[in-house]
Amino acid sequence: MDYSPSPNSSWVWKRICGVKHEIAHGYTDGIWHQQEGFSSARCYDWLKGQAPKVQWEKVVWTGWSLPKHNFLGWLWAHGPLQTKCKLLNYGVIDEDTCQLCGMGSESQEHLFFDCPYSRQVIQQAWVYGAKGVQYAMVTNAVYGIWQQRNTCRHEMVLVHPEWLAKRILNDMKARIRERDKSHLSMFDVEWLESKNLM
Repeated sequence: MDYSPSPNSSWVWKRICGVKHEIAHGYTDGIWHQQEGFSSARCYDWLKGQAPKVQWEKVVWTGWSLPKHNFLGWLWAHGPLQTKCKLLNYGVIDEDTCQLCGMGSESQEHLFFDCPYSRQVIQQAWVYGAKGVQYAMVTNAVYGIWQQRNTCRHEMVLVHPEWLAKRILNDMKARIRERDKSHLSMFDVEWLESKNLM
């Protein structure tokens, strides 16, 4: 525990040694403070601390979504997407009219919930049924709408909402077909087949 890296050590080694000093605070008189004993998993949990449960976790981190959809869904849940409303606040642009519908201020709330274009896309792409698939549809739709918004902003191309809805559904079908379905119940399989998602 007394070891310190030399000044010419790599930053990786210095960081590892820094974590060692943080772990040292978990010991009292050479004994790990948790009753269950020391393990790397328990130590990691202790280092990162207790985070509150968030309501959007199951929607964003569903195994039915593609990783890129999960990641954008995570950004959406945290609110850092650079909408025109934010860019206007930063002084980067002069107006914040929604790129997709030309009405209202382009905030995340408007773009994904109030925008007539987005609502039309979601209504046409939405599939009622299994929760995991519905959650994946949310992140898939958020990704598709955000991608379309950026295409419209940078390339001045806006596709018809029906076309975007079909693309979202096709992405969903491709994801479902490539996943291992051995863990699915007979009911889930029948439901997916009835919706033409398998």
